[in-house]
Amino acid sequence: MEVMFTKNLIGSFRPPPLSDMRWRIFMLLFFYLILGMTMLGFSRKPLHILLLIGGGALLDLVLNLLIRKQKIFPLSAMISCCSMAIILNWSFDIYNLFLPLFVCITSKYIFTLRGKHFFNPSLFAIVFCIVLGNEYITLSPSYQWYGSAQSAWFMLYFMMTGAFLLFVFKINRGWLIISFLTVFLLQTAVRAYIMQHIIPFETLFVGALTSPAFYLFTFFMITDPATSPPTKSQQIIVGTSIALLDFLFHMKFSLYTFFFAGMTVATVRFIYFHSKIYYEQWKNGAFEIIQPNLKKYLILFLFAIPVFWSFRHNNHSALSSQELDMRLVPVSEQHSGLTGINGQVLEATDPAIQHIAKWILSVGDAAAVADVNMDGLPDLFMTQPLKSIDSRGKLYLNKGDLAFEKVVIPDLERYLTDFKAHGVPGFAYFLDYDNDGDKDLFIGFGFGKSHLFENRIIPDKKLSFKEVIVPFLKEQNTICLAANSFDYNNDGRLDMILTNTLHQYLPEYKDRKQPLNIFNLPDPEFDGDRRMFHFMHESWHNANNGGKNYLLLNTADSSAFKVVDESISGLKETRWSLAVATLDMNNDGYTDIFIANDFGKDDWYLNEHGKSLVRQQGTFFGDIGLDTYKGMNASAGDLDGNGKEDIYISNVHHEMQAEGSLLWMNETGDGAKVVDFKERAQRYNLLNTNRFGWGAAMGDLDLNGWTDVVQANGMVDDIWDKKWDKAQNFWYYQAQIARTGPEIHSYADKWADIRGCYIYANEPDRISLNIGGKNFVDAAEALHFDHKANTRGVILADFDNDGDLDILMTNQFGAPFFYKNEVKNKSWIGVKLNGNGVSTNKDAVGTKVWLTYMANGKKVTQYKEVRLVNGFSAMGDTRLLFGMGDGKNKLSDVVLKIRWHNGKEEVITIPKLEKYLEINQR
Repeated sequence: MEVMFTKNLIGSFRPPPLSDMRWRIFMLLFFYLILGMTMLGFSRKPLHILLLIGGGALLDLVLNLLIRKQKIFPLSAMISCCSMAIILNWSFDIYNLFLPLFVCITSKYIFTLRGKHFFNPSLFAIVFCIVLGNEYITLSPSYQWYGSAQSAWFMLYFMMTGAFLLFVFKINRGWLIISFLTVFLLQTAVRAYIMQHIIPFETLFVGALTSPAFYLFTFFMITDPATSPPTKSQQIIVGTSIALLDFLFHMKFSLYTFFFAGMTVATVRFIYFHSKIYYEQWKNGAFEIIQPNLKKYLILFLFAIPVFWSFRHNNHSALSSQELDMRLVPVSEQHSGLTGINGQVLEATDPAIQHIAKWILSVGDAAAVADVNMDGLPDLFMTQPLKSIDSRGKLYLNKGDLAFEKVVIPDLERYLTDFKAHGVPGFAYFLDYDNDGDKDLFIGFGFGKSHLFENRIIPDKKLSFKEVIVPFLKEQNTICLAANSFDYNNDGRLDMILTNTLHQYLPEYKDRKQPLNIFNLPDPEFDGDRRMFHFMHESWHNANNGGKNYLLLNTADSSAFKVVDESISGLKETRWSLAVATLDMNNDGYTDIFIANDFGKDDWYLNEHGKSLVRQQGTFFGDIGLDTYKGMNASAGDLDGNGKEDIYISNVHHEMQAEGSLLWMNETGDGAKVVDFKERAQRYNLLNTNRFGWGAAMGDLDLNGWTDVVQANGMVDDIWDKKWDKAQNFWYYQAQIARTGPEIHSYADKWADIRGCYIYANEPDRISLNIGGKNFVDAAEALHFDHKANTRGVILADFDNDGDLDILMTNQFGAPFFYKNEVKNKSWIGVKLNGNGVSTNKDAVGTKVWLTYMANGKKVTQYKEVRLVNGFSAMGDTRLLFGMGDGKNKLSDVVLKIRWHNGKEEVITIPKLEKYLEINQR
């Protein structure tokens, strides 16, 4: 049988001659992929490309042998897979590649007309993944061009001239291209005219005509000679129909208009031609039902099983309430005293940019926890920048029973009412900067100067906060949404990393330093003066026009902090920084930092023994320091129990930007000069799909000994700026803006009007419980953690000192959400560490703690590192809380090993559990 099968084979495996037009198409697309991996910022790696192209070619070759008994070199399959590698976006998990690959190639064998495939394989796979891929696979963001106008136009020129010179004039599809482009140009102008009251004409028109997907679709997909019409009349009908359907899909605010339109037209043609065949057969009296090729479908089915299993195996089910040993009890704002009423701050922005104020002020609702009055209960400070003066920038003292008393800080209050003069508070955290044993307060302001306040409870025996005049802060305009402290040079004092999101000063004012203040923009100084609007990000994946970040050394004198020059500190990047995490990545005794940046690369810095911060960067886009994603959050903790702290970065995962969160698992060797982290978000079920992610916090919520993750979600709604009966989806307009070059979208006056619009509003937050360090399962629904809002910061703190972590979620456009945690029958131990203020800072930041114990005869070790801020817009409880599992377990030999930062180790035996220990460094 094997001999007969071989004899019946038709064709040859030999590659076609180089004169074959397909080689030109393949080489052009492949070269573009190389540019994407090396210049354009596509999150692609060589292995991804090789798997797609090589896997597609192999599958096509095998299916040709098994189904058609043909030996054909799979060049067409290689072209289709090149298209998918450019156009599709997938999470880092490599399993996701196999679904589009399989659908693309097998569509050629399932949907045929007179023995030949009918649909363009890559178009079919793209639409299939968009519709059924559950957003694990979507289109690559259309803004993934290099972040400059010159490079963007150069790449457009490259794609067009390459297509025309190499193959377009030789495949006889000119009428298809001309008809599509003509109608598309006209309908785009109509769309731009209709929508110009919301989005500037130029923004929509230029964005549509410079989209990479547009040119790839036009010249490389609908012109496929194997699946496009050959005659002039059919080409004109198809080209015109696709452009008109694209217009209709745009009117429905679709983000995938090209591909839906192309697939719709192809489907109609497929049905039409098959109906025509059946009609002719019926008319001629020769109608017969085509018998399905069972062998073909059996082969395809067998190939499909592992593909769909590998794709779906990461979609883990949620837990039920019966499986949990904890519950969350909502605490009302009437009981807690934590409120948030609209303060009309959006309306106070400069009239010239009120159309985009809700986007710019969509962040800043931050909270910080510390025991400021030293009564043993964690207190709370909340910025609430958009809330009324009664709630904005207030301290809340914990009175017990999860109730708080609001306290006004007079030295701060004077900065909270005049936005034009002082801006708004956007971030806060507590630190003991002067090593006197109490918690001082830093408040980062947006569009004004940031401030440091000293807690005077130690010297004065009475709680009060007095401003410390820091010369550097007094001189600097800031747009600060993130800061943190660590002992940079191991001198026993806390230093500060202060970040700025937007550029603090308007860059086009060359004659002076013009502070950016959205509440008071400069007046035009000449006709056509638009300099005051040039402060939006210059790129959606590689923005380098953000604010400067500063390393501030603790001076231990009246000036408090002094800035370290960037030539020494190494902080040269000017990205849109949103969060800072501190951790010792390489276990060399010096605390390193990670900065999460919006609209581009995150920044990893190894601390070179207090001499400088050295940025870490991989080789390809998608590696550390080269990811083109949008880092909203930075949380550190040991998630897999290997004694090394990992980093979780939340992000957006929705259509047109389905990038998902990042989970970097630490595999760095001790003392290594280069960090080694592997991305595992989807593998651990922490991708946070179908959500607009913001802050996140780490902590052992159910006290089972494994660190869990709580995620805040939701962008903006129209609750405070209703304009229409039904709010419009700004995400559609955002997609049009994102397609333009920096010469348009980095200017605020060219943005669409967001008033009355929403962007993935009021989404459910997530609680991902850690199952044995190998997988996370969403327990939010089971825990009735079902509020829906636009939350930002996540606070985990044991506010009632009962041994479990309560949850507070800040809400950008309303009161915070507060939950009391009640865990059943679990053992725990809490630790509060105080450094000696000489070799180790009083907050003990950078100190490492190992808890070891025997549980039912098995040795267990948990590891934690002390830090202050650990997430976007949030500083949680800095006490270390160790869960030890079911209280029925037989626990013994409970020991704490403490390695004080820049100090000695000590070992403490724990005789009794279910309590907090306060340990002072000797």
